[in-house]
Amino acid sequence: MLRAFAAQSILHALVAGLVVEALLRTWRLEDAVWRLRFRLIPLALPILALPAFLLAPGRATPAFAATWAIFDTGRWNLLRVGSLGVGDLVLALAAGLGSVLFLRDAVPPLLDEIGPPPRRGPDLPVPERLRAMADSHARALGIEPPAIRLLRGRLPVLLCVGARRPALVLSAATLEQLDVRSLEAAVAHELVHAAHRDPAWGYALIAARALTFFNPATQWAARAVVDELERRADQIAARLTGQPEALARSIALLALAAPPTGADIGDRFERLFWQSRVDAVRRRCERLVATGEPSGPAHARALLAATAAALVVLLFFVV
Repeated sequence: MLRAFAAQSILHALVAGLVVEALLRTWRLEDAVWRLRFRLIPLALPILALPAFLLAPGRATPAFAATWAIFDTGRWNLLRVGSLGVGDLVLALAAGLGSVLFLRDAVPPLLDEIGPPPRRGPDLPVPERLRAMADSHARALGIEPPAIRLLRGRLPVLLCVGARRPALVLSAATLEQLDVRSLEAAVAHELVHAAHRDPAWGYALIAARALTFFNPATQWAARAVVDELERRADQIAARLTGQPEALARSIALLALAAPPTGADIGDRFERLFWQSRVDAVRRRCERLVATGEPSGPAHARALLAATAAALVVLLFFVV
């Protein structure tokens, strides 16, 4: 049962992810609100639908695999590499990759939480112009003005933290390095995260990734969901401030503020991740400046429901 769950979890998330990616590209869907809803499908199916599939009467029998299944993962073990079946070998390699992707993102924040707090000294006083800026955007978004913490530090930092009561955390370097327009756009972006409770979404995504830590496809799907959360905040902040170019400047500064140095830069794996981050930030900024007001697809709800239902039916026959 565990092998079947692991193998089908990976395959189902992979198929669903590829289908959703193809549909988003075909429909040229730019509205992040709807993109986010579609991106949740590959993440949800292995967690919500697969357990029901595995408990369905008759689905785990050889007769179902031989007669009804579109794809049977067990047949790959008929091919052998030494004493190992190809299916088990691929499953082990995929599980190893999924575990690496999960641990790479989960361990550093965990170490930060359990380790001693960094020595920063007391918080700095919050300038009135910053507080007024945050209050104005909070009113426009229909939320309570957030608490603001201004930290000492040489690196520019601007974050929305807190699942229950979101707060803005920024460093003095952020105020020094961002011009007024870029700061206003960046604050609006973070308050959009607060308005949509995105920090709480972050905890939910970590839980989903932990449940499927072995699954590289769900790790990729969760990263795609995070990208859509950022895209949604970008689009709403650009609409709120009318300054997409200023927002793009702030994103480039804040997202690429701490490149790996020293021993890290010699690590090929870390260099690859950093370069992919640089490329993603560049594309994000170009998209933000180049695209106009995004619109959702016609009959969006029907398309979303049809996509999810079609994938549920299809994947029931993938064992």
